[in-house]
Amino acid sequence: MKRKIISMFLIITVLIAFCSFSNGAENAQLDLNQQKEEVDNKLEEANDQLEYIQGELTNTVIEIQKLDDKISNYEYQVESMGKELEELEASIETTTKNLELVTASYEKKEQLLKEQLVVMYELGELSYLDVLLSSTSITEFITTYHLLADLTEYNTKLMDDVEEQMKIIENSKQKLENEQAELKILKSKAEQTSIILKNTKTMQQAYIAKLTDDEKKVNDEIQKYKIEAALIESQIKANSSYGTAEIQNTGGTMPWPVAMTGTQITSYYGTREHPIQGIIKLHQGIDIGNVGYGAPVIAVMDGTVTHAGELGSYGNCVMIDHGNGITTVYAHGQSVLTEKGATVKKGDVILATGSTGNSTGPHLHFEVRVNGNTVDPLLFVNEPK
Repeated sequence: MKRKIISMFLIITVLIAFCSFSNGAENAQLDLNQQKEEVDNKLEEANDQLEYIQGELTNTVIEIQKLDDKISNYEYQVESMGKELEELEASIETTTKNLELVTASYEKKEQLLKEQLVVMYELGELSYLDVLLSSTSITEFITTYHLLADLTEYNTKLMDDVEEQMKIIENSKQKLENEQAELKILKSKAEQTSIILKNTKTMQQAYIAKLTDDEKKVNDEIQKYKIEAALIESQIKANSSYGTAEIQNTGGTMPWPVAMTGTQITSYYGTREHPIQGIIKLHQGIDIGNVGYGAPVIAVMDGTVTHAGELGSYGNCVMIDHGNGITTVYAHGQSVLTEKGATVKKGDVILATGSTGNSTGPHLHFEVRVNGNTVDPLLFVNEPK
C-alpha cells in the first residue's frame, strides 16, 4: 500500500514538473517541437504511474465518497428548504397583516352601511313628488333632491366596497390556510431530511474511522479535488448571465473553437473517469486534442470576457458571456490573449492552447453553459470530419 501511495505522489510530482516545464518553456520561447517531445516522454511516464491510482481507491474510500455526494445533496436540500421556509413564513406574516387591515376596514364600512340603511328605512319610500310638495321653494326642492341622490349613490358605493372587501377577506383566509398547511409539510420534510443528513454523516464517519493512514491520504486528495471543483463551478456560474435561452440542436451555430485543421475530440461531454483523480464524474465539456502548444483558440460568438486568467484546475482559462444566458469556457491554455471586460467578436483569438492546470497534455477543454448549467457543446458545434 505504501508503495502505491508513493507512486501516487510521484504522479502528482511528475504533473507539477510537467506544468512548470510548460510555463517555463513559454517564457524561454523554446522550440515547440523539442518541447512537445520532452512533454510526451513525461506524459508517458505519468500514464504508467496512473495505473496505481485506481488501485488506491479501495471499497471503503469509494463508499466514503458516495456518502459524501449524498451528504452534499442533502445539505443542498436542507439549505433550499430553509430558504423556502423563510419565504413562506414571511408570506404568511404579510398575508396575516393584510387580512387584519382589510378586516378592520370591512368592519368599519359594514357598521357605517348599517347606520345608513337605518336612516333610509326611517325615511321610508320618499318619492321625488313628496320632496316637491314638502318643499317651500324650488331652491329647497333642488337641494333636497341632490342630497337624496348623493345619499343613494354613496350607499350604493359603500355596499360595493363592503362586498369587495368580503371577497378579499375570503381569498386572504384561503391563502393563509394553504400557506400554513404548506409550511407544516415543508417543516416536516426539512426535519426528516436533516435527520437523514445527520445519519449519513454518522455512517460516513464510521467508514472514515476504518481507513488506514494510506487510505486517509487518498481520501484527503479526493476531497481537495472536490472542493476545488466546487469552487471553480461557483466562479463560472457567478460569471454567467442568467437570461432565458432556447437550446436548439442546430449542430453548427458556433464555429469550431480551435482555429486549425487536424484537431479532434478526445473526450466527449458526459460521465467519465477523470484521467488524473480516477474519480467517476461528469465531464462538463469536450476536450479537443491534437492541438499541440500555441494553437489559436477563438471566441465562438460575440460577447464580453468575464474571466481571463488562471482558474484552479482549469489552468489558464477564458470565459465569455454571450448574453441570452449563454456562456462559453475555454480552459488549459498556454497563454491568455484577451482580458477581463474586453468585448470580443466571433472569430477573435482569445487563447493559445496548452496544458496548464489539471491536464495530462496539450488540449482545449471547451464548455457551453446555458443559464449557468453545462450542456453538450455538440448541440452548438460540429465535430470536424
